Amino acid sequence: MPIYKYKSLEDAEQHLKKLQSQDPLRRLADLQNLAFALQPPRKIQRGLFKFKTLEEANQHRKETMGT
Repeated sequence: MPIYKYKSLEDAEQHLKKLQSQDPLRRLADLQNLAFALQPPRKIQRGLFKFKTLEEANQHRKETMGT
């Protein structure tokens, strides 16, 4: 990614407008991608687990993953 130098804040703002997409849906998608990237990662429980039944395994998944 190139490095740009500006003499004033106005020059930087004008250049930023040129770099941003003019399509509102594309800008919204970019903002959504940024929001997802800034979310903290989910906690993943490490290890192996043995379950006697499929219901126990599904209950454990619901409790740990929230789905």
